Amino acid sequence: MYGGWEGHQPATVSAYLAAQLKEVGFDVTRTPSLDVLDDVDTLFDFNLIIIHWTRGELSPERFDNISAAVAHGVGLAGIHGGLTSAFQNNKKWLWLTGGCFVAHPGGLNTTYTVKILDHQHPITQHLDDFEIQTEQYFVLMDPAIHVLADTVFAAGEHPEATNPEPIHLPVAWIKRWGRGRVFFQSLGHDLTTCQRPEVTRLTLQGFQWAAQ
Repeated sequence: MYGGWEGHQPATVSAYLAAQLKEVGFDVTRTPSLDVLDDVDTLFDFNLIIIHWTRGELSPERFDNISAAVAHGVGLAGIHGGLTSAFQNNKKWLWLTGGCFVAHPGGLNTTYTVKILDHQHPITQHLDDFEIQTEQYFVLMDPAIHVLADTVFAAGEHPEATNPEPIHLPVAWIKRWGRGRVFFQSLGHDLTTCQRPEVTRLTLQGFQWAAQ
């Protein structure tokens, strides 16, 4: 499902993600609507639900349906603001996904290193630490998540955010919701960022893990 704020290029980015999934054997259905969330039985037919919908509103009924589907064993995944900046008025959504976008100080011009923390997980296989220039996501997160990769907050660019110790921000995480798997990674403001080889690998391997 893709839509919401056009600044994240929802149609273009979702088409790219769909193409990557098809290359590894997924049968992908894309829709620029949240209407599919009205029928929980339809959701049960999928292995994975990918939300790429920045901002917007999610009704309690639709949340209950997607929550039930994930708890039943359907995977849930997303990237960047398409997942953690979606439906921010629904606190239960923030709990389901594992975190909530707060800000990206420095904007697209922030250069930082993504550090892989868990090299043994299937999502991080064949990935090393890498440097990237894009938004650095500052998020509130559920203590129940397992962080796979993080970065150090670029405090030098924001002297007002002083702290005696380095501030570690999660870049990729997973969590469980009932029998379902949830995956998120924060990179992907635009198509160019999504097409970075390291980002593509992290995203695709995350989607594959969540779909199991």
